[in-house]
Amino acid sequence: MLDRWQVVRTESGAYQKPEELAELWPSALELDRAAPVATLAAVDDDHDWWHRAIVSVDEPAVVQFGGLSFPATVFVDGTEAAECVSMFLPVRVPIEPGTHEITVHFGALNAWLATRRPRGRWRSSLVAAPGLRWARATLLGRAPVYGNLPVPVGLWRPVTVTAQRALFDITVTADPHTGRVEVTGSGPDAVLEYAIEGPSGELVASGCATVADGDFSIGVEVPDPQLWWPRGYGDQPLYRLRLSSGGEPVVCHLFGFRTLTAVDRDTGFRLRVNGIDVFCRGATWFPPDPVALTADEAVIRRQVGALADAGATMVRIVGGLVPEQPEFWRICAELGVLVWQDAMLATFDPPGELTAVIVDEVNSALRAVSGNPALAVLSAGSETLQRPEMLGLDKAGHAMELLDVALPAAAERAGIPYVRSSPAPPDGSDDLAIRPDTGVAHWFGVGGYLRPVADVRSAGVRFAAECLAFANPPSPAAVERHFGSAAVAGHDPRWKAEVPRDRGASWDFEDVRDFYVREVFGEDPAAVRRIDPERYLELGRAAIAEAMSRCFGFWRRAESGCRGALVLAGKDGRPGAGWGLLDVDGAPKAALVALRRVWAPQAVVLSDEGLSGIRIDIYNDCATPLSGRLTLVATDSTGHPVLTAERRVTVPEHSALTFMDSQLSGVFRDLSHAFHFGPAGADAVDVVVDIVDSAPLRDALVVNPRPFQAHTGLHAQARQVGQVWELAISAAVALRYVSIDAPGWLASDNYFHLPAGRPYRVLLDSDGAAHTPSGTVGSPDALFRIPIETVS
Repeated sequence: MLDRWQVVRTESGAYQKPEELAELWPSALELDRAAPVATLAAVDDDHDWWHRAIVSVDEPAVVQFGGLSFPATVFVDGTEAAECVSMFLPVRVPIEPGTHEITVHFGALNAWLATRRPRGRWRSSLVAAPGLRWARATLLGRAPVYGNLPVPVGLWRPVTVTAQRALFDITVTADPHTGRVEVTGSGPDAVLEYAIEGPSGELVASGCATVADGDFSIGVEVPDPQLWWPRGYGDQPLYRLRLSSGGEPVVCHLFGFRTLTAVDRDTGFRLRVNGIDVFCRGATWFPPDPVALTADEAVIRRQVGALADAGATMVRIVGGLVPEQPEFWRICAELGVLVWQDAMLATFDPPGELTAVIVDEVNSALRAVSGNPALAVLSAGSETLQRPEMLGLDKAGHAMELLDVALPAAAERAGIPYVRSSPAPPDGSDDLAIRPDTGVAHWFGVGGYLRPVADVRSAGVRFAAECLAFANPPSPAAVERHFGSAAVAGHDPRWKAEVPRDRGASWDFEDVRDFYVREVFGEDPAAVRRIDPERYLELGRAAIAEAMSRCFGFWRRAESGCRGALVLAGKDGRPGAGWGLLDVDGAPKAALVALRRVWAPQAVVLSDEGLSGIRIDIYNDCATPLSGRLTLVATDSTGHPVLTAERRVTVPEHSALTFMDSQLSGVFRDLSHAFHFGPAGADAVDVVVDIVDSAPLRDALVVNPRPFQAHTGLHAQARQVGQVWELAISAAVALRYVSIDAPGWLASDNYFHLPAGRPYRVLLDSDGAAHTPSGTVGSPDALFRIPIETVS
């Protein structure tokens, strides 16, 4: 790694060559790693930045810049050696033995944009500068919707120095039917030794190959290859290719075996892995460190792991942001998380003159992860088709060879499905991308367009590559840590600065959240915020959890026709109420905790189906059958059971089972009070599926909510059982979205419904700092939170 860099800022265009800066270097800033300037100083797009490093090598070598911001020029010993044409392409510079001065000039982007270039057929909705369509640069720090972030000027990926005997452009393909592994690459002429290791590290194949005229290829068969599955659907066995030359290791490349096809049936879109339809649920990916852009492996693992642990099976790398680093891809493969990869395009009309550059970007990104079984989809950017449609242009007015010819060929070479844009209509259809009920959608009916939550049932979403965006409040502890108190919520400039807002809109996503607080809880959020900002945020957390849970609860049904939905977004980039399911520190927000119950590979989900009664869906994504005893209990306002039903159930692998409450009990009880025959007979319903040698599945539904209750009989008692703490929670009335706030402790479940008289036990896991659980438990239906009691 080339980590030690001197950095100086100059006026735009003031200096042209490295030797002109001699007097500035003594006062330069110091970088101890390859990272954007924003990690050590304030930065903008109006100044030039110069970087300098010294490197010594004993043999011919290559300096590889994993990522340079655009525009940039590389100099070696004062002579121009390379030009950066895209932030998303690596730059390689050969050097001879000896000591060299490497200088990189990062020009002011705004000065570059000042040169007049042809206008696009439409303007971007994300940024004001139309010339950015010509700049192969991220919109982070430039598009306000992504938060108050600095522009990433400088080195945004590591800089490595390798001997010229290094190998480049390695491509691996693995055929799951035959076990055939094909490897190609380039490098200096030499004899290579290769070895393929199995999932347990065992040697499964080895041999030699020759690099001739700069290229090499290897073909070998792996016996009885083990198939890789998405998380919850099976295991994730991974293989490793190791290449060495002269006994020195030069490449270690991870790969796996799986089949993956996109099924475009009945105007929908679905993915099939190893012959099994996968319900893709997850979120759009946001860089773990949106300032440095390169993150430590442990940080990436925590972020991917938090989503995977909640049941996510897919993330989407969004056009307009940045491609991800190798560690991300390896972790996704290990955890079974599929990756949808956008080309780095977002709402712009891409110039035809940049087609070759954009294709190079995509080929470079796909080649780097070739053979990685997590790679699932390539799309031609974010809203590349939808933006001109929303401006009223007809299809002839926004035809693009890049989308229709060049990028499909890249996806075909990589062996993955291709989508013309996100969103996009089905192939060969005359539908518009903006329609949510065909192809791939960006669906914000529940969200920015303020449709009622029930709209999910009529919208006909088939696959939502983005959906359900809200200003999502972090936990009370996070609000306290970053803002001092909940009093900032609403109109404090520090808080409001990080609430997402579409450019040019007169509203923001906090207004969206408030709309659903009114729908779900019937309260005026502005009035609540005025007197109790903590309750205001708690109502917002619960309303978002309700909206997301009900949408995914419907989408997961086979008859919904939906085979995937990704929440916008996975994580916040700044402290506050961003779109993220994870806050800026990586902690799950209330919505993700609630989604965990719906997303889990094995799950039970209750829903109110009106006159048809209460529906019970049991899902089993796993590769083995689920067998257990289902128990349904409905209770009235006093906690007295009004209906109890039990049944042995077996759910085959990769399937689901559905009942109505009357099928289980054999009687009519109108549990949801849909018929209105007299007073409501039940306040809540809960169902538990007890599984042998596994944690039980549980869901509850409050069918007759009673808000503003002062006397709830809510009780929370923590007791140590063996090596774990157990929190028993009960109430005398039915409560929605019971929340546990126990600093230093992570609850196994949270933001759940609690029927009266039905105690629920939750496990508490310490973060290592807390010894005895403490905190509070509350509900939006209760006027007061109660303290957690600890008993021996």
